[in-house]
Amino acid sequence: MAFPSLFSRDSQRTARKTSNAVRWIAGVSVTASCQRIESAMIGIHGRGSGAPVEIRKTIAFDIPREIVDSFNELQSALQRQELPASLTLHVAKELACIEEEAILELISESKLTANDVLAVGIHDPGLRTMTSHGIFYQGLCDAAYLAEQTSMNIVDAFPAQDIALRGNGGPTFTLPSWIFLKSEMKPRILIDLGRTARLTFLPQAESPFSHQKIQHIEVCPCGSLIDTLVWQLTGGKTAVDTGGRAAVQGCQNAPLISALRAAVPTTENWSPTGLKPDRYIKIADRAAQDGLSHQDILCSVSCFIAERVAGQALDWIKNAGYVEPELLIQGSGQKHGLLMNSLISHLDKRTLLPIVQLGIPVDTFDGLCTAMLALLAVDHIPGNLPHLTGSETVKPLGRITQGSMSNWHRLLCEMAATKPASRSLRSAG
Repeated sequence: MAFPSLFSRDSQRTARKTSNAVRWIAGVSVTASCQRIESAMIGIHGRGSGAPVEIRKTIAFDIPREIVDSFNELQSALQRQELPASLTLHVAKELACIEEEAILELISESKLTANDVLAVGIHDPGLRTMTSHGIFYQGLCDAAYLAEQTSMNIVDAFPAQDIALRGNGGPTFTLPSWIFLKSEMKPRILIDLGRTARLTFLPQAESPFSHQKIQHIEVCPCGSLIDTLVWQLTGGKTAVDTGGRAAVQGCQNAPLISALRAAVPTTENWSPTGLKPDRYIKIADRAAQDGLSHQDILCSVSCFIAERVAGQALDWIKNAGYVEPELLIQGSGQKHGLLMNSLISHLDKRTLLPIVQLGIPVDTFDGLCTAMLALLAVDHIPGNLPHLTGSETVKPLGRITQGSMSNWHRLLCEMAATKPASRSLRSAG
C-alpha cells in the first residue's frame, strides 16, 4: 500500500523521479506490557522524505507468559530502586530470541532475504525511572545478538537520544502516526483505546511544517483499568470482559461516575507503560464493598472512560478551526461494545473510522511506527517532537548496530546518499 508523502505532494513527485529502487525496512515492537510482539515490513519507493511507502507484510503474536512474568518482576524491582543484573540479562536475552523469531518469520512471509532488508527497527518498553540526575533509561534490546543472528543492521533505543536532549523519551510514535494517517484534505484525530486511552491530533498536511502542529494527550487508563477490575471482580477467573458483555448487563451508577470524575488529576504525563489505574480501582473497590454489582461497576467505568475521551476530542474539534477533524479509532477497546456505543453517543453520533479502513493491518500499527522510526534514522530525519517530548531540539532517533559487512556497507552507502537537511536553530526548536 502506498501513502502520501511525508511533507508535501511536490516532494512525493520528486521522490518518484529520483529512484525506482525499493528500500526494505522492518519494525518489531514489544508492547508496553511486554505481552505482545507487533512486526511490519515496509518498502520505500525512492529517496527523500516524500517517498511513497508500501506495507509489504505484518505479523503479530503473544509473548510467552514466563517472559511477561519476568518483565513484571523486573519492573517491580526497578520501583524498589533495585535492578538485578541477572534478571535484566535474562529478560533481554529471552526477548531477543522472540524478536529474532519475529524478524525471520517476517522476512520469510515477505518473500525477501536478509540481504534485501536495509535495517530492522526494534522498540521495547525498556526500563526507566527518575533519578536526581534526570531520567535513567535502559532499553531491553540485545542489538548485538540480533545483528549477529540475523546478519541485519539493527536500529534500537529510540527514546535514548530524546532523553539525552533532556526530553522524556516519548511519545515516540506521534510523528510516524502522522506520516501513516495524515490527510492533505482535513485534520484528523486518532483515538487509541489500548491499555491507556490516548488522543493524537494529526494536522492537515498542507506545508512542510504541518507536523509541528501534532498534539498528543494521555486521557485516562482504559484497558488496564477494565481488565484489572474484571480480574478482581471475578476473583481471578478471567481478566477480559469479552466484547463488554458483562458491562452491558449493568446500569450507570451516578455516584460512582461522580467519584471517578473527582479522581481525575489536573494533568496526566506521558508514560511508556501507560497511565496507572490505581486511583480508579480503589474507588471501584469501595463501590463493590458498598454492594454495587460487578455489572454496574463495569458499566459505569466504561461510560466514564468514554466520557473522558469524547470530552477531550470535542475540545480539539472545537479548536480545530473551520474544518472539522475526521475521527480515527484503533486499539483493543474497539471490541468493547458498551464502551464504543457510549463513546459515539458522547461524540454526538459522529462517525469513528477504524484505521484498518485506511489500509493499516489490524493490531500491528506499533510495528509499522517502529519501522518508520528506523527509516527516519536512516534518512537523517528527526523523529522527536520537542513540544511533546520536552527535548531541547530535534534529532534523528535510534542507535545503529551493524549486521554483516555487506549489509553494513550497503546501509552506509544509503545513508551517505541521503543528505540531511540543514536546519536553523529557530526551526529546530
